Amino acid sequence: MRLIYIKSNKGEKRMINNSKLLYFLSFLLMLVIGCEDADEDVVEDTTIETPTEFVFESRFTDGESSVSYSGQVVRNLLINDIKTQIGTDAGSGDASTLLSMMANDDANRTILTSTTPSSMQSKYHDISTSHLNDRLSAVSSYILTGYDMNAGDAIAGWVTDAVNNGKTNGDGIRLDQMVQKTLWGAVSYWQGTSKYMSKIPDDDNTMSDDGDPYTAMEHHWDESFGYFGAARDYNTGYSDDTDRKTDPYNDSNGDGSIDFKSEYNAGWAVTAAKRDLVEGVSVDYDFTKTIFDAYLEGRTLIYNQAPLEEILVQRDIILNTWEKVVAAVTIHYVNDVAADMAALYPADSTAGPLSDLSSDLNNHWGEMRGYANGLLYNDFKLISDSDLTTVLNTMGTSPVYPEDGEMAYYTYHGMLLTTVKNTLQAAYGFSDEHMANW
Repeated sequence: MRLIYIKSNKGEKRMINNSKLLYFLSFLLMLVIGCEDADEDVVEDTTIETPTEFVFESRFTDGESSVSYSGQVVRNLLINDIKTQIGTDAGSGDASTLLSMMANDDANRTILTSTTPSSMQSKYHDISTSHLNDRLSAVSSYILTGYDMNAGDAIAGWVTDAVNNGKTNGDGIRLDQMVQKTLWGAVSYWQGTSKYMSKIPDDDNTMSDDGDPYTAMEHHWDESFGYFGAARDYNTGYSDDTDRKTDPYNDSNGDGSIDFKSEYNAGWAVTAAKRDLVEGVSVDYDFTKTIFDAYLEGRTLIYNQAPLEEILVQRDIILNTWEKVVAAVTIHYVNDVAADMAALYPADSTAGPLSDLSSDLNNHWGEMRGYANGLLYNDFKLISDSDLTTVLNTMGTSPVYPEDGEMAYYTYHGMLLTTVKNTLQAAYGFSDEHMANW
């Protein structure tokens, strides 16, 4: 056996067994290797907390946003502004501007929506060249009950009718309302629910989508959010729902201008706020917060690569609550139409579509039927197909007037208040208070 002498601190020699020394050195080596392995096993925590605004950085490109939905923003603005343009072109016989807006084919066309302070973008093409025609083609298989045509064909006919004969046609249909509200359903609502949210279960969420700063799942979620139309600070940048409705924009970054892509509420985001503004109810459905919170939570879960089932919980909250907004605004205008009819007959028992006293009825009926059309466009809808057909067939394809006869008039009035409202209430579980006060 070899002996090794080691000098101690006091100058004394000690003999150490070589095998023991080797054991000691091996122990030290294993300790070092173990520490190195432990360091390698440490995984950096890249998960995030749910933000208060719809702002998410890229997982692939440092310092870059992963949120992008410019095409959705421009389509919402076009739908917003087409109603205004129909009023301008009504009776002119010239549909060229409206058709151009549908196609978004004029690079110099000025955005009609205005803000204070002024907007960062002045032309639609400053935002995107995306248009409405291809989105209508995507829903060509959905037939508008009673009109026996798809939304694209119906809208083309309504636009032609408006420029030839005025905003209200001979049947009493307010064409600007019908066009705009049907577009909200057939384009924004369908795209935001049936199209993009149906992709989530099969989307990749592990890698950049074709080199972009987001995954396919992140992008589809964001495109759905874009169609809902909320500003990024929808929860925090507004004092209440009146603020979201009346002044639907907020210069959140303080740069002295409004960015339509992030600081403006359009379409369904405004409609949700309007329907949250209801008096005489003991329960607040809070559509705005419910939908926005679900978008935030779901997007955070996607960023954190959470299990799909957790993400789908938030998706379904959005799908179901957004549908309830469509139903709620339909009920609101059913109530308006019923009130208009109750006042019209005693005032003029011979009134027809173009009578002066029929203007409120015409306007509200166009909104009622236009919004109700939207319920067709959610493939995840809560209401059954048969119940929705009942609602739309009962509403009919044009208003009913005193000149149609007292029996027909009041029968129709009663069917709106019973068949239509009862069917919608049963489908969505709305309270009696809401049904009466929306």
